[in-house]
Amino acid sequence: MSAPLRIGVLGASRIADAAIVAATRETGDVRASVAARDPDRALRYAADRGFASAAESYAALVADDSLDLVYIGLPNALHAEWAVRALAAGRNVLVEKPFAANLAEFDGVAAAMERAPGWAWEAFHYADHPALHLLVDVVRAGGIGELRGVDVHVDMPAPGADDPRWSFELAGGALMDLGCYALHALLLLGDALAGSVLPAAAAPELLSARARRWVHDDRVDAEVVAELDLGGVPVRVHTSMVSPEWNFGLRVSGTLGEAVLPNFVKPQEDGRLIVRTTTGAGAEERVEDVGSAASYAYQLRRVREAVRSGEHSAAGLERSRRTMALIDAVYARAGLPPRPGRLSTSRA
Repeated sequence: MSAPLRIGVLGASRIADAAIVAATRETGDVRASVAARDPDRALRYAADRGFASAAESYAALVADDSLDLVYIGLPNALHAEWAVRALAAGRNVLVEKPFAANLAEFDGVAAAMERAPGWAWEAFHYADHPALHLLVDVVRAGGIGELRGVDVHVDMPAPGADDPRWSFELAGGALMDLGCYALHALLLLGDALAGSVLPAAAAPELLSARARRWVHDDRVDAEVVAELDLGGVPVRVHTSMVSPEWNFGLRVSGTLGEAVLPNFVKPQEDGRLIVRTTTGAGAEERVEDVGSAASYAYQLRRVREAVRSGEHSAAGLERSRRTMALIDAVYARAGLPPRPGRLSTSRA
């Protein structure tokens, strides 16, 4: 095991509770410092969650040379700006998804990474969990036959109207908050299966997209449905922030059956992989459960190893860029504007 990381957190947020506070209890990494827009809130958060200190501002936290990693759990519109500021200060960065508000902002962060000693990782924690790897192994091995379709749902009931996830100015919307998981998962599957059950050069092609606009701001998507082609395989992505129920399901269909992750985004809540097949021997259902260990802990362990070894994964960064490009493309096809960012006005 490598030495624990000293972690600073930007944003006394709900997502930081899961991604850092709970995860460090499993990994043993150090909750060193936290900063919030309101310094008093940072002090309360630090005391409640066991941080060693609270920084007086975001800028003060990223300037702290004792930190090995800065986690950015701020609203989407602030991700790129503070990633660039932290990189310029010499920090390594774990930034919440989506990496930026739009593709141009992503490229701004990537340019900053070329000049910085550190690196930035996007927090698609689900991709580090064994459940996702197990599904890939089953499909790659031909366990459901030839690939015939992929269906991804990332749906949740509506948050309150004052929730920042509804704010256009803060780069909100269903696709940004939830649908980015589906697009990233599609790219991950394409990369993992290329050359086996998919053509070697398989890349998703966006065929159509439509959006249901939020009743209070028609620039913001409450629901998005997109259809894509992945190496000749039809893909349907559905994401909603106005669903009557939670649904984070990933289904891969083949000529012999299907492989399903009922909750691929939060496998710690349902870590089952369900494989259903029908062959000459009859119908069969097999269920494998990889347990309740949190995907956030798997993610943090991977990032710690990368920080300690100095590994800078170009493949992971390129997948993040393709995800951001797909987000922009879906918005354009659905007739919605790209999310506004703030990197161009940053003083970093």
